[in-house]
Amino acid sequence: MTRLLKKMPTPQGIGAGQTASVTLPLGLTYERLNIVANVNDGSNDVAVPIGDWGTYFGEMRLLVDGDAKIQIAAGDLASLNLYYGQSMVAGVLPLFLSRPWMRTIDGEDQTAYGTAGNIASFSLELDIKSGVTVNSIEVYAVQSAGRPFGPHLRIQRYVHTQGVAGDAEIADIVRGPYAMLALHATTAGISDVEVHVDQRKMHESTRLLRSAHLDVIGRVPQATFTHLDFVTENRLSEALPMAVQDFRIKATFTQTGNISVYAESIQGRS
Repeated sequence: MTRLLKKMPTPQGIGAGQTASVTLPLGLTYERLNIVANVNDGSNDVAVPIGDWGTYFGEMRLLVDGDAKIQIAAGDLASLNLYYGQSMVAGVLPLFLSRPWMRTIDGEDQTAYGTAGNIASFSLELDIKSGVTVNSIEVYAVQSAGRPFGPHLRIQRYVHTQGVAGDAEIADIVRGPYAMLALHATTAGISDVEVHVDQRKMHESTRLLRSAHLDVIGRVPQATFTHLDFVTENRLSEALPMAVQDFRIKATFTQTGNISVYAESIQGRS
C-alpha cells in the first residue's frame, strides 16, 4: 500500500495556556505525525522556527485509550529529531513513530502505531504556553495499511534532581518485558557515564568518546543533551532488554538542577 499523507481533524483548544487536542481516526497504521503551527513572534505571524518550539509549546502527549505512550516537551522533540539526523523545516514538528533511519524495513516499521484493532481511542495533546499567540495548529499523518495495535515506540519522561556536582546514580528507570532504545538527559553537564545491568557493566564512556561513537552512525548530539544510545548500529534487534533485576546509570555530573531523562523504548501491547 502506498503511504498516505492526510490531514487529521482540527485540533480543539487552541489558545494561550490551553491544551490543544485532536482525536486521531482509528483503522490505519500511523508512521509519523506532523504538527504544523503558525505563531506571532511579537511582530509578525511566522511558521515556528526550528529552535523555538519550546518557546510556544510545552509538553506533547500521544495517548492510547487514555494512557500516555509518548510524553515529551515539544522543544525536546525537535532536538531529538535533529539528533537522529532528520532535517526539519520551520513550522513543522515531526513525531516519528516508525524510524526511517533503521537499517531494515522491519526495523523501520515495527515501532509504528497500528490502530486497526485492540484499542478504543487514539489522540494527541499539545500544551500551549501562557502569554503566547498561536494562530493555527494542524496535524497531518503519514499512514500505511492498517494492523492491530501491538509493538510500538514509547517515550517516557523521568525527572532527576541533581543537587550537587559529582557522582550520582539514576536507578528509577522502570524495568520490565520491553527493550530500551536510548536515554536522553536534558543536560550537557554529564561527563563520565556507566550503565550497569544486573551488576554487569554494559556501557562506559566519557563525553568525548560518546561524541566519536555516535558520529560513526550519523547521530548529531545536541548541545544541551547527554545521549546514551543502545542501538548504535541502527539494528532494532540489538535494543537493550529490560526484563532484568537491576538497571542503573552511574554518572558524573558537572551541573546541578532538575533534569528530564527521556527513555525511548519498544514495548508490547500493554
